[in-house]
Amino acid sequence: MENYKKGAALSVAATVTGKLFSFLSSLLLAFYFGATGKTDVYFYLILICAVLTGWLSSLNVSLVLPEFMHQREKSPNAAINLANFFLYIYIAAALIFCAAAYIWPSEILGAVSAFSPAEVNRSANLLFLSAVYFFSFFIMSYLIALCESYRMFGIYFLAPLNTLLPLLFLLSSKKLEAMFLGYITAYWIQGLLSLYLLRKKQAWHFRPAKPEFNKKFIQNFLYSQPGAMVWAAVLYAPLFMISSTQAGMVSAVNYSRMLSDSPTDILTSKVNSVAKVKFTAEAAKKQFAKMADTVIKTDKAVSVLLIPFCVFTCLFSQEIITMFFKRGNFTAQDVENTAKFLAMFIMAVPFIGFNNNVSNVFSALRIIKEITPRYLILGLICTAAFILGVKYYGAYAYPVIFLAMYAVMTFMNIITVRTFAPFIPYGKNMLWVLKTILISFICAAIVKYAFAFYQGNVFMEILIKGSAFVSLNGLALLFSGDLAYLTKTAGIKWKLR
Repeated sequence: MENYKKGAALSVAATVTGKLFSFLSSLLLAFYFGATGKTDVYFYLILICAVLTGWLSSLNVSLVLPEFMHQREKSPNAAINLANFFLYIYIAAALIFCAAAYIWPSEILGAVSAFSPAEVNRSANLLFLSAVYFFSFFIMSYLIALCESYRMFGIYFLAPLNTLLPLLFLLSSKKLEAMFLGYITAYWIQGLLSLYLLRKKQAWHFRPAKPEFNKKFIQNFLYSQPGAMVWAAVLYAPLFMISSTQAGMVSAVNYSRMLSDSPTDILTSKVNSVAKVKFTAEAAKKQFAKMADTVIKTDKAVSVLLIPFCVFTCLFSQEIITMFFKRGNFTAQDVENTAKFLAMFIMAVPFIGFNNNVSNVFSALRIIKEITPRYLILGLICTAAFILGVKYYGAYAYPVIFLAMYAVMTFMNIITVRTFAPFIPYGKNMLWVLKTILISFICAAIVKYAFAFYQGNVFMEILIKGSAFVSLNGLALLFSGDLAYLTKTAGIKWKLR
């Protein structure tokens, strides 16, 4: 257990450092370029790459890595053959797609977006760079996941390079293209180091060999991919629709998502990533009581820290965006657009973490075939909702539907866990989460209206209101008993000196 805690702590620390560099890059991008047509294309490609990464990563997280770890218990060599097979498939796909992006950049960009032909022609050079960026990141992530399965968490030390190098490249050139080059360089460094660690510490070989696929793996693969493709469409559809709206809206979405995704990247995704390894190990050993305990502790410890932050950000989004971005070429209209997106996106963050955690449970239990149909139907409904919502109600329908989607998904997770993993008291856990959200909203609303008279410097305004909220919410957590639970879960011992 101690290795997992250290891995989670190291991962979070590395990600915090990386997010600081990423935040500085976003400030510079907003200052240099604001929210324009070219930044829309750049951010659109970044977001599309994130959608593709999520789709393909689900293959690794839910199928390849659990199967790799199960095979490793019986035959380490067979497990390596399986991992190498998928690595070579990914490399071949990367070469083909990058070649196509280099030869037909305008045609492909025009086909996957709704930007004007003029904007497509001006920004077509970004497509090839985004293709190399995407596959470099995806293959690096796959190799790091293999290292994680061996508890080689030291690889996290290089994670800040993912945002430091793009920042340095941007500062040196003041060009959007330099950001892609910085990302690509960082991913290659970490990918090569991962290969070295696997070879050096795990006696990894890279000889092509026929992998062993059992019937359960093939069934899960066939059942999971339609669902994964549908959920990729769920995320892609609103982005495509927003690219047809006025210039600057895609950029506003990205700036808001940069802030709203930070808690997920810093805290929940890293903790979930380490917990995923523990889930898989416990499931392989049929330690279901321990698995249930891990699920509940992970969700509760993260939510006590995360939910107050998200609620405060939601109610004070205008002030936060003004403080960080309103300078240079970032206009007052850009501030308003970004703040509206942020207020809704941030409230989905806790539920994204809960959903990822329970998805890892399903993967560890290898019940992909059994649960796919219900989530496939939900994905199709949400895709249609995004298309129709943005078409008839505008870009702001995107975050509203996004939040509603995760609320519905949480309810479905409760039913699914009760059916396939009844040893986990997931319904009671989510009731506890709703109580925490309600307490935070009450505290934030009191602060917002109690200090409504204050209209000073925006930094001081956030500092004063934030301090009051933290104090009030802390007292509420103390009297509700949740603060004591958090310290117990984290293993913190208070001493009077």
